[in-house]
Amino acid sequence: MRRPLPLAFAFAVLAWSCGQGASCGGCAALQPIPGGHFDGTRSDSAAAARLTGSGFAVVNANSQKILDRFAPGGVLEIPLKCTLQPVTGLGTLAIADEGSLYCTSESCGQLDGRCDGQDLPRVIEATIDSPSLSPQGPDQVLGTFNITLKTGKIMISSASPRNALLCALLGGGPLKCGVDLDTARHPPDQNQLEAAIRFTVDPRWERLLSFEVARLDGISVCSGGLQAPACIDSNDMLITTEGACTLCTLAQFGPVKDLLLSQLTSTLRSRLEQAIAQANCRPCDDTGGCPNTAAASSSCVYDLDAGTTDAGTCQDTVTGRCVPALVGVEGRIPVGTLLAPVGAPANAALDLSIAAGGTATASATGVTLGFMGGAHAPAVASCVKPLTEPTVPALPLPDFDLDSPGPYDVGLSLSQQLLTRMLFHAQQSGALCLELGTEDVAILDSSLVATLLPSLSKLTHGDNVPMRVVVRPVNPPTASIGRGTVAMGLPPQPLVLLDWPGVEIDLYALLDERQTRLFTVSADLELPLGVSVDGCSLVTPVLGDLSTAVTHVKASNSELLAEQLTAVAGLVPSLLSLAEPTLARGLSSFTVPAFGDFQVQLLAARGVGAISGTSAYHHLGLYAQLTAATEVCVPQMGHQLKAAARPFKAGSGAAELDVAVDGLAAAAYSYRVGGGLWSTWRQAPGGVLAVSHPRLRLDAQHQLEVRARDEAGHLSKPVSILLGPR
Repeated sequence: MRRPLPLAFAFAVLAWSCGQGASCGGCAALQPIPGGHFDGTRSDSAAAARLTGSGFAVVNANSQKILDRFAPGGVLEIPLKCTLQPVTGLGTLAIADEGSLYCTSESCGQLDGRCDGQDLPRVIEATIDSPSLSPQGPDQVLGTFNITLKTGKIMISSASPRNALLCALLGGGPLKCGVDLDTARHPPDQNQLEAAIRFTVDPRWERLLSFEVARLDGISVCSGGLQAPACIDSNDMLITTEGACTLCTLAQFGPVKDLLLSQLTSTLRSRLEQAIAQANCRPCDDTGGCPNTAAASSSCVYDLDAGTTDAGTCQDTVTGRCVPALVGVEGRIPVGTLLAPVGAPANAALDLSIAAGGTATASATGVTLGFMGGAHAPAVASCVKPLTEPTVPALPLPDFDLDSPGPYDVGLSLSQQLLTRMLFHAQQSGALCLELGTEDVAILDSSLVATLLPSLSKLTHGDNVPMRVVVRPVNPPTASIGRGTVAMGLPPQPLVLLDWPGVEIDLYALLDERQTRLFTVSADLELPLGVSVDGCSLVTPVLGDLSTAVTHVKASNSELLAEQLTAVAGLVPSLLSLAEPTLARGLSSFTVPAFGDFQVQLLAARGVGAISGTSAYHHLGLYAQLTAATEVCVPQMGHQLKAAARPFKAGSGAAELDVAVDGLAAAAYSYRVGGGLWSTWRQAPGGVLAVSHPRLRLDAQHQLEVRARDEAGHLSKPVSILLGPR
């Protein structure tokens, strides 16, 4: 069944969750949740999406393309089913008494005065153009478009009594008429339809987003002061005689016109209202199954539309209304598989749900839709202590306009609450119980730390032996959101600060053919993360300054070593940096998906909704403008980056590079070590780029990559440099 307008346009407001539609087809790591239902707790405003007035203007300027998605060629087919209607003085008439396919006589059901299985619906063509959307407070979107109705000849006949008295006087036989409506027959050529669609939530179905019709104008019959194009004019209707009785054409027979127009407008209104209400109905699954919760149950209902069977939609068994579709993403992330290279338990998993609902608001400046979200660990791992998830206060929808970097079309957000929830359940799932060995990191052997722990060579009898690093996540990490400044010429401020207190790390070495613990350290970690907005829609996670990332280090169980505990403590950042490449693969660059027929031109990523009395924010926000899908994004620079390492002292933790970009005066630089995360953008005074990273403290060869960017956002290709012993 084709989903009619105008909901198609309103639905476009929602279509930015992982592309379009109600599932995350582009999220390759997301798998179906066994049993099909998210069992965790969702909170309001975990995410949000906003389309501003300027965004609506861009959509409206290209609305015909959107229209074609839902009504190909701008034509919408509306079935008019055969019905029996009483008319004063004429008895009961059969409206749309069409008979079977290609039928032209009573023997196959046409004009036989009965509505039965032989009568197929009369398909009416509604041609739609000039669609336009506008936001209206407090929670609506108004869709306006022009519509032309062409019915072709609709058959009407007398049902009871079959032979009316008036027809007997005018030639005998039952009343048989043909009625043809073409709203372009007389000026104005088109009618104008307005539909106000309200965003609401369904309390029976987990407060998911649903639609309802607040107002539908333009499809009433013209009468009194109501004139076309705001109504349907009976003068656009022609009536023909299809039998011996000439009553049909007598003065264009007003009662038949009124009856048919009433039936048409009622059918059209019902069809549009049904389409609007069902625009986000949940489809049945492949086996015809539908969801059931503790509060409500549903079943699959198959609809017939012009002889074609739908795939079926889920309807509430009590209210008869459709179950709202889940607009967003929901599924299981197999974190154990994703983090297998750093030793995470194979069965570690995280269920994630981000679904439109909870709240929505609109005004003349735009529409903001809330998304409820939550995370859940299906099982608590044996490597962590079971903890109770802390309760979180309710958050309002973010005020995107208050914190915007300037004019924008689209705003997207993710709350600090949801980020922290994901980290909590990741820890409970065991995803942060990490173990690295030589089989995971080739350089992880005793020679790696020989310069920092000289006494280790006595324990190994001078041999180079494999080592293991075991990370025990005693506490779950939390996330706080900052301003997120990574622009050139400005001091970097992290967008997300991951705070991981009390991490315990054990270092093992293979001594006398068995793994022996050399020491244990506990430490508090703070990882400053940001994002670099590159090109048109590329988002790259970046790592901030790590000089103060590890604090409150306490060492124990180091009796086998002769070194002071301070030397042992200094190893912590370097050992943890071995897991960074795997983290970087999980936080790799991604492209923000297209918005319908538009691509997004990213403007900024920053904190949204300041928390009073702090420098933190409630939400992480992305701002973007909409551009045509054919518009070229910012390309890579044609300039060549040159980079060379200055003399490097192994184990120092820092290096200097000579950098330059031919033909480019102003440039910023970013680097990464060993395939880890890129650094924030930074200057290179005098052409010298200072590089600092904990991994450079390890006595090994390190691969360093450098890239450059100009003020317009053009990127160079990375240059690779080897540091350390060869």
